[in-house]
Amino acid sequence: MPVFRRRLWVAVAVLLVAIAGLGFWLIRPFWHLAGQFEAHPTLQPSRLYGRSVKLERGAYLPANRLVARLEEVGYAREEGSGDTEPSSPGHYRRGGGSISVALRRFPSPLGPQGGVVLKVTYRGKRISRLHSAGREVETALLEPPLIASYYGPDFKERRPVTLEELPNHLTQVVLAAEDDSFFRHAGVSIKGLGRAIWVKMVKGGRLQGGSTLTQQLVKNIYLTHERSVVRKMREGVLAVFLEMRYSKEEILQAYLNEIYLGASGGVSLIGVGAASQAIFGKEARDLSLAEAATLAGMIKSPANYSPLASLDRALEQRNRVLDHLAELQRLKPEVIAAARAQPLEISAQRPIRRRAPYFADAAAAEAQRRYGLDSLADGGYSLLSTLSWHDQQRAEEAVAWGLKALEEGWEKGSKVDGPLQAALVSIDPRSGDIRSWVGGRDYGASQFDRASSALRQAGSSFKPVVYATAIQQGVAAPSSLIEDAPLTVMLAGQRWSPDNDDDEFRGWVTVRTAMERSLNVPTARLALMAGLENIVSVARGLGVRTNLQPYPSLALGAFEVTPVEMATVYATLAAAGRQPPVHALKAVFDGEGKPVAGQALPRPEPVIDAETAYLVTSILQGVLDRGTARVVRSWGLSDALAGKTGTSNDRRDSWFVGYSPDRSTAVWVGYDDNSRTRLSGSRAALPIWSRYALKVRPANGYPTFAQPSGITTALIDPETGELATGRCPQVLTEVFRRDQVPSSVCALHNPWQRAFREGQRELDSEERRRARGWLKRLFSRQESRQERQRRKARRRPPGHNDGEP
Repeated sequence: MPVFRRRLWVAVAVLLVAIAGLGFWLIRPFWHLAGQFEAHPTLQPSRLYGRSVKLERGAYLPANRLVARLEEVGYAREEGSGDTEPSSPGHYRRGGGSISVALRRFPSPLGPQGGVVLKVTYRGKRISRLHSAGREVETALLEPPLIASYYGPDFKERRPVTLEELPNHLTQVVLAAEDDSFFRHAGVSIKGLGRAIWVKMVKGGRLQGGSTLTQQLVKNIYLTHERSVVRKMREGVLAVFLEMRYSKEEILQAYLNEIYLGASGGVSLIGVGAASQAIFGKEARDLSLAEAATLAGMIKSPANYSPLASLDRALEQRNRVLDHLAELQRLKPEVIAAARAQPLEISAQRPIRRRAPYFADAAAAEAQRRYGLDSLADGGYSLLSTLSWHDQQRAEEAVAWGLKALEEGWEKGSKVDGPLQAALVSIDPRSGDIRSWVGGRDYGASQFDRASSALRQAGSSFKPVVYATAIQQGVAAPSSLIEDAPLTVMLAGQRWSPDNDDDEFRGWVTVRTAMERSLNVPTARLALMAGLENIVSVARGLGVRTNLQPYPSLALGAFEVTPVEMATVYATLAAAGRQPPVHALKAVFDGEGKPVAGQALPRPEPVIDAETAYLVTSILQGVLDRGTARVVRSWGLSDALAGKTGTSNDRRDSWFVGYSPDRSTAVWVGYDDNSRTRLSGSRAALPIWSRYALKVRPANGYPTFAQPSGITTALIDPETGELATGRCPQVLTEVFRRDQVPSSVCALHNPWQRAFREGQRELDSEERRRARGWLKRLFSRQESRQERQRRKARRRPPGHNDGEP
């Protein structure tokens, strides 16, 4: 074969390979695009919602509080009476004894809610009537607050929309602003593309626009923003392929969900849904023509034309878009004129990243554990939580206030490496719902969650477990006497001798007194009587998950627990001995609104009987009335609350855990490096707990504990624990199991009975005479009664048995 032919074939082969390579280079991205186009525009962050406020007819909820709840979730007030409906969702009107709310759509454990007008009518400070969509109802839910958004690494806020749910005027203004020939071209504008290349190649200027809406979509999803001829060529080819594969409506919908519309709060706003919520506080479906034109005008340059940056520039650009829309004659002139005359008003709502960051982390961990969701970032899940945003705010305020007061007071001048820290966990004992969760003073400085991960010594806050075990075992009752005297225990060659905090001993004291004064030695004796293995078992049932060993020091809390464990222990006492399933999530839905199946919560099982829980609660109420937590009463908390202080060795940990039937709250204060403090449970944790408990107190006060049927009361002498007489200087109404009521009468304040019982003390003649007379009358009455019974029995007919078998 001639040489030139061989060279020709080689040249042709090289050319074909080059063409194939060029084609592959152009087409390859399309295959990537074709496989992901449907899914990509639906990406959005997963969102964590708080507890919805439930309105009930007859409930106490002053109008100002309802308004505060509405404004917490971004509702804006409109002028007008509460008898007239607001103009659009996300607004409310108040006046004339009622409040009308145009509810936005929102998720709930029962499925989507809202989208209607709710009218709340008042009589004084109570809700007298509720109307939803014009129909009278007994209850209604408000939109839950958004607690956190789980963004991907690029922090993009998305709220995908469908073309069917959007108003027609929104698509019209976007097409007028960006591509008025969208439905006529095949993906590229030859005229615009040629002009852009001419400016770049011939005039040497910057590569201009000229992109169709489809090209912009391709660039936003798959290409870089580099200004080059090569990128422009690839953009055009991919746009054509996209138009061949998908309908115009699908492309337009994807564009509306992918267009960049500026940033807010450090988060990029992607799509009209996200921008509508961030700028106007409403869903895109509810945008007016003027608001839609404002968003359309931002597309060219969000930094310049966003109303968040400049209202004046945004207004001018909005009007230019409306003018161009009028030129295209897509809408009636009077409609466009009315929109142009409207003032530009915004209701900005910054995207929420983490409002309760420690709780958001705990909820994410539970989503992984119970629902199998390994990653929430851009997953589109809706997580409905138990958190009360109102309570959470009060908890964060109480922690910040308490730490500031301590650092300016008791801990002022302490030489430690890190700041004083605190944790607060509040649980509803009836359901196990977490109401508040504070894991530290500053999430930005430290993401370590002290509420669930900080293992700290429990100190005296563990003592209720010891007393619960002893009462459950039948070893003690509230009035039982325990000796407060030196105690030494030998274990494995080691000597253990506990002391009281004040290094004093009081002799014999009742169980109630030992708890109220937080006496260590009587508690240690009681623990040995109840059995250390039994205490470990009861602690496990009450909610302690950390490692426990049956050592004598267990009785005084010389082991480590977390605040959430201690809140669970006391919640179990509040729930009549049944451990509630502590949880953060009520339901999870995927991006399409379908429920995600998860592991069911365990049913509460009885750990101790209701009578034991009630007796321990009664003792712990005395801690607040007369004991180490009596300062609570000075805060105005007169409710029948129960709780216990706790301070570990060298005052490294300060605790207070208090509860009512509807709330168990644990507070811990200390340093991360376990440094010594000058604090105690009553100095550090108790004020934080008190402030929080006062702020979240129900309108009618905290409920009282229900008394089980197996409980009764008796008057006793608190010094002896025996039945009181008229001579006892102090008398206490004590609670008992029905089969454990004391049978002996107080001898300490009854001289002749004391002598009769002890037989040791010499009494004077007058006391002897009185004692003999008292005994003679007693025996005489007993003999007379027995004689009457014998005479009565002789008169009965045969076979009579007084109803006894």
